[in-house]
Amino acid sequence: MDCTQFLEELSDYIDGAVPPAVREAILEHTALCRNCQVLYNSTRHTLGIVTAHGHEAYEIPEPVSDRLYFRLRARMAKLTTR
Repeated sequence: MDCTQFLEELSDYIDGAVPPAVREAILEHTALCRNCQVLYNSTRHTLGIVTAHGHEAYEIPEPVSDRLYFRLRARMAKLTTR
């Protein structure tokens, strides 16, 4: 697994919706990749804060989601080419 694949699977991984082989690949990757460790921990921490305060999950509008995903992919690409 590389950083791009990690980013593509992150949401499903956090939701517990990935097959065991993908889960293992994510664990192996994050054991070696500090950038993806930080991204995972930040995402998990943010979700924890939101759910701890009783906020219900809501769907992010597709244009916002697309922009966020594009920027995350671009940032991950920069970090992995160093």
